[in-house]
Amino acid sequence: MNVYRIQIKFYLESGQDVAPDTWFRVFNTWIPVTTDEVLIDVADYSHVHNGPVTLLVGHEANYSIDRTDGKTGLLYDRKEPSEGSFADRLESAFVSALRACRKLEQDSILAGSAKFRTDEVLIALNDRLLAPNSEETHAAVQADLNRVLEKLYSGSDIAIRRDPDPKQRYTLNVDSGSRERVADLMRHLIGKC
Repeated sequence: MNVYRIQIKFYLESGQDVAPDTWFRVFNTWIPVTTDEVLIDVADYSHVHNGPVTLLVGHEANYSIDRTDGKTGLLYDRKEPSEGSFADRLESAFVSALRACRKLEQDSILAGSAKFRTDEVLIALNDRLLAPNSEETHAAVQADLNRVLEKLYSGSDIAIRRDPDPKQRYTLNVDSGSRERVADLMRHLIGKC
C-alpha cells in the first residue's frame, strides 16, 4: 500500500488540564531547536470543540494536542512521503509520535504534568482515495500492521477495533493492555531512546 498520510495518537494519562497557552509555549520551544525536521509555526485552536487544542505545523508532519475524539492526546500527522514500505512508514510514524510524547513528558515547562498512556493508540490513514475505509484496505494493511504492532507491544495481547462506516476515514483503535512507559515502546522499535 502506497499510503504515507499516517496519523498516530497517544492519549494523556495526566495533563488533560494543562492550559492551552502552556501547550502553545512548549511547542514554540521546539521550533528553533529541532534539527531533524522543519517546524514552522504554532496555532491555538482551543476554541474549537472536540478539535485540536494546539497545533505545531511542520513541513513533513504536524503535531497537536488533540481532543477530536473526545479524549486528549498527542496526535502525530505525517503529511509528506517517506521512504520504504508501508510497514516502514507506519513504524517511522510510531517512532516520531513516541519521541514527541517523551519530549512532552520531559519538558521543563510542563514540569512532569504530562504523562502518556501506552495501552491505547489510535491509527488513522488520512487518505480516503488510496485508503478508503473498506475491507480491502484492511486486508491490504493487516500483515504490516500486525508486524509493527507486535514489535511495538512486544508480545502483549492486542485488540483492534475499526468502525466499518465507509463515510469515515480508515481508523483503528488499538488496545494492548500494556502499561509500559513511552521509553519502553521506543526501545521495542529502535532499540534505544
